[in-house]
Amino acid sequence: MNTARQLGVSALTALATLTFAGAAFAQDAEATASTSGGVALPAPATATAGDSDHSAVIGRLGFGYMGFNGVPIANSMTVVEAPVVGVRYWLDDMLGIDVGIGFRTVTGSSKTGDTTTDAPSSTAFALHGGVPLSLYSAKHYSFQIVPELNLGFGTGETPQGADADPAKHSGFILDVGARAGAEVHFGFMGLPDLALQGSIGLGLAYATGSTDPGNGGTESSTSAFGISTRVGNSPWLALSQNVAAIYYF
Repeated sequence: MNTARQLGVSALTALATLTFAGAAFAQDAEATASTSGGVALPAPATATAGDSDHSAVIGRLGFGYMGFNGVPIANSMTVVEAPVVGVRYWLDDMLGIDVGIGFRTVTGSSKTGDTTTDAPSSTAFALHGGVPLSLYSAKHYSFQIVPELNLGFGTGETPQGADADPAKHSGFILDVGARAGAEVHFGFMGLPDLALQGSIGLGLAYATGSTDPGNGGTESSTSAFGISTRVGNSPWLALSQNVAAIYYF
């Protein structure tokens, strides 16, 4: 059932992305045809102010999801989701800056009769930095490459009874990579400040997690290093995991 739901979400996301991108491209092609007598690919924009939706957001802040959300903790490398949200600021038509932060903290307790028991707790923080480069832009979209860096830190505790110290967990992740894709503005629908970003990429990640059981136990840790494409373990999730909206103010 979960796989079917994921397939459905991915299919809808893919359809929406293709529809919006196709509409933007069609409008650009129509504008080109009206001036040249035929349909041709739009020439690379020199991006003077007003040439495209992209050039119109230069010097403005855009808010959205930055594409990173997992921080490992404990020797089991349990992942705590802390989706990174942040801002994108274009310094000029080609060069921009992405900065974001994500966090998640969970704690709780359960009560049976007069006995209250603490539940496992966890806290995760994630920091994101990126340098989006717009290599080509037309009326409603721009093709971009985004080198990026992500850092994540996590801690947690697992209670082990009223007379025992809790087990303490910690984790860290360093993620470096780059994504390539398009930022499609909704100017063809009268909403040029709203953009949809779709991308795929490649990255390197180093992660580590440790657990101190306390009460005289021996601390244990696990570490991992990997290189992978930014499509997750299931390729049909590429769009649903790598499409994000951003709104410029």
